[in-house]
Amino acid sequence: MFFRKKDPYKKLKKLIGSEKVLDRAEDKLVYAGDASYTAPPGNHKPDLVVLPESIEDVCETILFAEETGMHVIPRGAGTGMSSGAVPIGGGIVISMEKMISDPRLNVEERWLDCEMGLKTEDIKKAAAKQNLLYPPDPSSFRISTIGGNIAENAGGLRCVKYGTTKDYVLGLKYVDAEGHVVSTGVYNTEPTPVDLTPLLVGSEGLFGVIVQARLALIPAPESTYTLLAHFSDIKHALASLHKFLPKVTPSVCELMDDLVIGAIRKHDPYPFPTGTEAAMLIETDGKQESAANEAKWIEEVLRAHNALEVHRTQDKTERERLWNLRRLVSPALSHIATGKMNEDVVVPISAMAELIERCRKIGEESGVKVPIYGHAGDGNLHLNVMYDKSEQKMETVAHQAISRCFKVVVELGGTISGEHGIGASKNRFITIQYSTEQLRLLKAIKDAFDPNGMFNPYKVLPPTM
Repeated sequence: MFFRKKDPYKKLKKLIGSEKVLDRAEDKLVYAGDASYTAPPGNHKPDLVVLPESIEDVCETILFAEETGMHVIPRGAGTGMSSGAVPIGGGIVISMEKMISDPRLNVEERWLDCEMGLKTEDIKKAAAKQNLLYPPDPSSFRISTIGGNIAENAGGLRCVKYGTTKDYVLGLKYVDAEGHVVSTGVYNTEPTPVDLTPLLVGSEGLFGVIVQARLALIPAPESTYTLLAHFSDIKHALASLHKFLPKVTPSVCELMDDLVIGAIRKHDPYPFPTGTEAAMLIETDGKQESAANEAKWIEEVLRAHNALEVHRTQDKTERERLWNLRRLVSPALSHIATGKMNEDVVVPISAMAELIERCRKIGEESGVKVPIYGHAGDGNLHLNVMYDKSEQKMETVAHQAISRCFKVVVELGGTISGEHGIGASKNRFITIQYSTEQLRLLKAIKDAFDPNGMFNPYKVLPPTM
């Protein structure tokens, strides 16, 4: 006699709808990884994928996970670069891709309520229709979700003037380990001595599943001016930065070194001047007169610091042409080597020159290349260790080079992650920056919110904790 195998997820399917519960092997494979250059060893397919369409669906899923002892891994668009959405050891991936109701916007008070599956670009467009601006601007804004941005405290290209995601989150709703909806910040109507919003932003899914946010908006700038400056030496570029930053805060200040520029040359025919070894993309914005004056003054500083050429424009088409060079960086680096480890670090801006010099030396000693680019205005730089994938030992060499670079970052007063998060890709390095006592404190906070370790296990904390 043939006996049909009992479906272990029948209860959940009945509660929220079977179409929202994916348990086929091919579906689970889709949600097994993210955009990280490396994932922890092993097969990390989820046991189950849930696509909630409401807060109630999330609550029911977490109650089911609690009842069955399953882990819960929140997921946005899978664009994260720290294995934060990788379901290590299996569990339930809760993908927010269907929580995309139209945002509710209050123009007079300048805020926007949204669900976590919306793309960051959707948020920006909704604000722009009312001549408002949502400033956080991660490079992945066209495909990353606002939920992922909040979980990682995403930064981006406009941090130097406008700050990061945490500066615009007024309140959150999240589902805790008991399946309850908890409101923080402006959503919390009861007096409370502690606002949990700052703790949850950047928490990487350790404390619960965020389901709704209220975001602050600001008036859109009247005008924007864009400059692209070329230098024969990266030290001249950084010297000009130290000169203008104390007096003028640009909205964008991006640095590209010689290796990055060399890669872009193979990808785009833009006529970089002969001898260009570094470039900076800079923008000013605000009222037309002030933005224009700031751009003019910065241009004077750039030229005074031996810029080979400075291109300044307000024309939208020309601006897009200059911006295209910056957007090409990541794909263009594939011309340097077949393997890439992309890390984001932050140091005081006064230490950037030393960081670049020492990381280049580490690359030379290790036999790998280390192109560097990123958000120079706030010291958030991307270190890319490039290696040959065909040589098996080179991946180990690249990891060792990354570890050495991280030690330099901490020695210079910096941090090993600026916007990508720690996740499972970087948690083995976290002891470089934090003491055992500090990590125990983080573990105690995690245990207070999630005593059974349900949410996003094996992330952030060292593997041994």
